[in-house]
Amino acid sequence: MLQPDFVFRGHQAAVNCVHFLANGRYLVSGDQDGLLIVWNMLLKRQLASMPAAHQAAILAVGSIDSTTIVTQGRDNRLNIWTLNAGEFTGALQLAKSLAIESLNFCKFASCAQWIVGLVEGESGCAFVYNFAQDTRHSFSIERKSATRMGDREDSPMCMHLHANGKLELFVGYESNTLQSFQLQISGDSMTASMLCSAKAPHTEPLMSLDVDRDACRIYTCAADRQVCSFAFDATGISEARPVAVLANPGGSQVRRFQAPPIVAVAGWDYAVHLFDSELQRIQDLRFHRAALTAVDVSTKSSEPLPDIADDLVQQRWRAQPQWLAVASRDTRISLWNIQRAAQA
Repeated sequence: MLQPDFVFRGHQAAVNCVHFLANGRYLVSGDQDGLLIVWNMLLKRQLASMPAAHQAAILAVGSIDSTTIVTQGRDNRLNIWTLNAGEFTGALQLAKSLAIESLNFCKFASCAQWIVGLVEGESGCAFVYNFAQDTRHSFSIERKSATRMGDREDSPMCMHLHANGKLELFVGYESNTLQSFQLQISGDSMTASMLCSAKAPHTEPLMSLDVDRDACRIYTCAADRQVCSFAFDATGISEARPVAVLANPGGSQVRRFQAPPIVAVAGWDYAVHLFDSELQRIQDLRFHRAALTAVDVSTKSSEPLPDIADDLVQQRWRAQPQWLAVASRDTRISLWNIQRAAQA
């Protein structure tokens, strides 16, 4: 059975999120106690940490650029950090803190300088923030779901943001409905126009979605056993096809990676489930002793490190494989050579 190449053990509480930045030079992780750690991937050790990055659990972590980190906590704060990194040590400095609702566990979505989060989940009130311009606009992604007791608010559960000339937001709702919106900003005003909508065939609430915009596909996982793939275009979202079935219910996160072209699901059954883009099973990676919470894959850069003169360090950087980072409630982060895992 394939085993991880490295294991990080710096957390004392469940690790809820992981994210690579700076072309995989650093890995950022956040845990249930509000601890934020930046790991040096060349040295496989901690570079910087912030013990009270949030006053409650850290739910999500991302980045705006190679030195700007974004975290979301259960304390209803979205914090933006500046990383000052040296070769062996670094420091985190809080640059901005915004209000965000985290009570329904819907995580922020970001792309380039743009961040989208919820102001009030039940009403569908959301905001988009531009870090470079320091501007914030509110908009609505409200949706009502018909029930036997009448219409009720359909809470957003997960989001994905795409920015390429236009801002496009994909939202998965508690009713397992998928919708996409085009966000348009003009001066101080903003509109969110729904582009398309479809029902996912999950039997339990959606937990995560990811989007391959180049291939025009949406991937979803939920509290049930299904992993679904949807094609979409200007006319709408197609019926889910194909659908993969996990051996056990529950996926915390689904991610679609371009290189290598894989789909990874962080399972509640302690395993990472790897598929190709058509959801054909590659293999399951098993190491952890508790439910998995998040996955990320580093990029492979041919560019030399800009601030390192040592030729041996540069050689080690060029020889670095692509890493699959896996976070778990067992407090550990496992690192896997993704090329080897994807070919097994």
